Amino acid sequence: MTRKKILLPIITAALMLALTACGPSDEKLSEAETARSLLVEAKNSAEETYLDISDESLRSALDELAEKEAGIEALEFKKMNDKKIDEVLPEIKELTDSYQDLLGSLSDTLKSETEVKEEKEKHTELTVYFVNKTGLNLTEIVLHDLTTDTRSDNFLGDGVSLGSGYTLMGVSLDIYNDSSEWEFVVTDEADTDHILPCDDLRTGSSDNQSIIFKYDAATGTGSASFKDDQAADEPTEESSEATKDTSSDN
Repeated sequence: MTRKKILLPIITAALMLALTACGPSDEKLSEAETARSLLVEAKNSAEETYLDISDESLRSALDELAEKEAGIEALEFKKMNDKKIDEVLPEIKELTDSYQDLLGSLSDTLKSETEVKEEKEKHTELTVYFVNKTGLNLTEIVLHDLTTDTRSDNFLGDGVSLGSGYTLMGVSLDIYNDSSEWEFVVTDEADTDHILPCDDLRTGSSDNQSIIFKYDAATGTGSASFKDDQAADEPTEESSEATKDTSSDN
């Protein structure tokens, strides 16, 4: 056998070995592609969840991860050998874990915002005027929801009074839609409370309606009733007894 014929198989084998060494094994390639798929899935889940929330505090963290993820997506595993892939796999896993941790935070935010939204949908905000026709100078006005047994804060605020014949404008009432019975508890200058049963607040037809406070000292009874006309139709006095046009979020 000539020397040429002996060298030919050796050269061929060497070339085949070289070609094999330039690319990854099928097993390693599959492992790398699977790891990258999990990363992309984690990224998409985090970004989709972020779009469903209003809190933007995690936007920068999401952008930072996205920049690193883009680098992983650009890798051509078929041009890498097994050793190179083994070097990059921990980075892919770490990035995937970071996305999953971020997704957990985003999911918690989404859950919290959803609960707040659902609770808000159970309430109606109605803006009204309080017209004081009780004959009393009032230092406190509190709405008592009898159905839920909850009370608002004082609509007048500390140190503020509403004189008899005066109007408090721009009051915001938070009405729980499933409630059916309310009363106003008003306090006079003598620090005496008076109960004023009121109309069904769910029947308020529009904002800026008047709620007329009335009280009969002889019988000790009173009422809080809607008046269809706006409070602008009522005489509104301006003095130290009537405070000012004000809005309340209570």
